[in-house]
Amino acid sequence: MSKNKLVGVDGQEIVHRMPKVKSVKPCASQVLIELLTVQEMLNTELIVENSKAPEFQGIILAFGPMVQPDVFGFKVGDRVQLSGAGVPVPNFDDGYRQKILMEPNSIKAVLG
Repeated sequence: MSKNKLVGVDGQEIVHRMPKVKSVKPCASQVLIELLTVQEMLNTELIVENSKAPEFQGIILAFGPMVQPDVFGFKVGDRVQLSGAGVPVPNFDDGYRQKILMEPNSIKAVLG
């Protein structure tokens, strides 16, 4: 079994490993959100296989420098209701939850 190799124009193998992503810092008006699992949203330990849930929730982890949280009414650590699509980010902390970047107007409610 042969492995794929990255080869330069001179025919020599290029050995370069990208360093692991260690953190994600939102830029501009992005909000970093950790998504809750369906089981967490429903407060159950049952396995729920519904990957196309129309609504989803998350926990706010960080804001980009152009976001004014007090204007929007949320803060880091808030559990929020989301709508729309986000941009997935690498699993930088080896957690089991997916993390995404979203615009603040995709946050529809702060859940208490």
